[in-house]
Amino acid sequence: MSIQTQKKPISQSELRSLLLQYRNENWKGIQPPEVQQRIVDDTIGGDATGPLRIVQEYVPITPRSRILDLGSGVGSFVVACRERGLHAFGLEPDRIGAGAKITSIEIARRRLADPIFVSGIGEQLPFPDECFDLVVMNQVIEHVTDQKRVAQEAARLLRGTGVLYVACPNYLRFYEPHYKIRWLPLMPKALGRIYLRLKGRSPAMLDQLTYTTNARLAKLLNSLGPEFQVVDVHREQFLRKRSAGTFAGRSTRLVARLSLLPVLGALLLWIILKYGSVAEGGCEMLVLRKPKASEA
Repeated sequence: MSIQTQKKPISQSELRSLLLQYRNENWKGIQPPEVQQRIVDDTIGGDATGPLRIVQEYVPITPRSRILDLGSGVGSFVVACRERGLHAFGLEPDRIGAGAKITSIEIARRRLADPIFVSGIGEQLPFPDECFDLVVMNQVIEHVTDQKRVAQEAARLLRGTGVLYVACPNYLRFYEPHYKIRWLPLMPKALGRIYLRLKGRSPAMLDQLTYTTNARLAKLLNSLGPEFQVVDVHREQFLRKRSAGTFAGRSTRLVARLSLLPVLGALLLWIILKYGSVAEGGCEMLVLRKPKASEA
């Protein structure tokens, strides 16, 4: 386990230069230059606190909470948390950047003065049991070698009524979000490599991916044990809007009202939720540690 030494954070212009260098070195052949440029712009100017807004609907996150971003990349989520006075840390294996002149964890370490970014792997986290209130895995679980082991390690770190946030692509869509191209749902890797080469793309990223879907992610997280509760965020958001009648689209409001009908409504609701779990672009779930008997 290695930790950065304290130093002055880099400027926004320096950050931009490093991000462009990093993406040119590590994503060449995976994404076209214009996409990489847009991602750099979004990284600098975007709001990385999305997971916090979701989690805070279920449990409070305060300045006393300890937060770990597992797979912290160039540190955007951790930096955003720290700017809000939150006690956040990051861990990054940086498999994509291995051997490159600049890696994502090096960029992250230059963005903050405090030594809060640790190098390591999700299958063997260098932290004691029950030491974080929130563990975030945002677009990470599809990249790890042993998903079950990583999920178990992340859950091990949750203390009290801690929360694990997991978001990843849904590979039942006709789209691959890393390459930003059309894609057959769950396309066999051998066929995918041929397809990528025909498109002039490198298959290096594909070799690092494990396909994820809502059903597969739910099964993985539910296997963590009875002391945890799994919440499908998209499903709960739909049910909440259906109950309150707050859908923006007219057709969606109509379907939601029909799902409230007796008998047939229950069948329609099941179809809607099933369709959503298949067609939506990504998976977003929470694992909530249930209070122990002594805490209840």
